[in-house]
Amino acid sequence: MAMGMITTTIIRIPTAIPIPILMGTTIPTVIRMTEGACPHPNPPPPREGGDLGEDRHPLPRSGGGSGWGPVSATHLTKLLAWLSPSFPVGGFSYSHGIEAAVEQGLVRDRDTLARWMDGILRHGAGRTDGMLFVAAHRAVLAGDEAAFAWAVERADAMRASSETALESRAQGQAFLIAVRAAWPLEGMERWDRVIADTGRPVAYAVAVALAAALIGVPEGPALSAYLHAVAANLVSAGVRLVPLGQTDGQKALAALDSVVHSAAEAALTAPLDDLGSRAMAVDWTSMIHETQYTRLFRS
Repeated sequence: MAMGMITTTIIRIPTAIPIPILMGTTIPTVIRMTEGACPHPNPPPPREGGDLGEDRHPLPRSGGGSGWGPVSATHLTKLLAWLSPSFPVGGFSYSHGIEAAVEQGLVRDRDTLARWMDGILRHGAGRTDGMLFVAAHRAVLAGDEAAFAWAVERADAMRASSETALESRAQGQAFLIAVRAAWPLEGMERWDRVIADTGRPVAYAVAVALAAALIGVPEGPALSAYLHAVAANLVSAGVRLVPLGQTDGQKALAALDSVVHSAAEAALTAPLDDLGSRAMAVDWTSMIHETQYTRLFRS
């Protein structure tokens, strides 16, 4: 295997496996980095007994972050603008496999939509993107280019299907294009060069983490806002697909409020050695969506 290659393990799931098993802690990590497959391009010093060059995060998980500190009014309005439905990232065109879940009868009403979203946030992309959001945010605050490049590479690799990869990459690229054009940030050029040097497109979560760190929004509020925006966008997709009324959509989103906060809290403290997802049903629906005959969404 070539040095620097990132590999993932993808498990295809038969429809007979019950959903509670597929979206929780019963089954171990579904998608995680193959051990030792991708040494850091600029290996950090050994940490916690690890050998030099092991595939480990170059920043400690404790300390160095801005936690749940206060957000100024100016920074808050920027964050609200960047994560609003009007920001041109094209989020309306992605369902993260919910379209296939509706087709399969797995998402049928408000309650099943809320449970499905709970799985995504706690065990799927919400978990992996949340952890990498924190890693990227801390790397920018520390001025650690190697750590930020690490987060860019991992966030791009941690996708179970071609469509979820497209969803993340396209929104990440669109986000940075819009920020550069309308909200120029001091120091962005430095991190643009780091992204370019990785040879990889930037994931949506990492792009938002970068911008939030550059304006000084603490990692906790920034991540909570990001996860809430993701949840709101996917609930909107569910409203259109099931279909549901607007009030039911808002009730589903309200039910996810504590889930968003819990997912953010978990990401702030989770060790990156545990990076991975266990939302196998979500991964499966994303895969079968690729060949679904009639589709409204790109994922």
